[in-house]
Amino acid sequence: IFNFYKRAMTVIVKVQDSAGNEIWSFEAEDQKSLWELAAMHGVEILQSCGTGFCGVCLCDVVDGGAAIELNKTGEHIFEVAMDEENNPKQLLACVSGIKSEFFSDEKQHTVVIKKLY
Repeated sequence: IFNFYKRAMTVIVKVQDSAGNEIWSFEAEDQKSLWELAAMHGVEILQSCGTGFCGVCLCDVVDGGAAIELNKTGEHIFEVAMDEENNPKQLLACVSGIKSEFFSDEKQHTVVIKKLY
């Protein structure tokens, strides 16, 4: 029996509060910002401008930085720290999302972000 239907695996986003406690997790969707996804699941990440300009929605990337696209839904104005593999250590949740290619492989991925505010 052949499996003709390859199921694309999911990307799970885990959100921590400023103390590092996991407060929620949800499945990511392509073409949406992390702020938008969090709001859809009842998780508050503060934001003001929604355009990547003000920095209110700044979050630390705890794990899974390779899956993050900083300019998913807009322009990421702030320069953020990158790790040794050039993955972001921080992001602006209002314009950052998950790279599209992470939805089309057969692996499950996890991204952990920590709210700063």
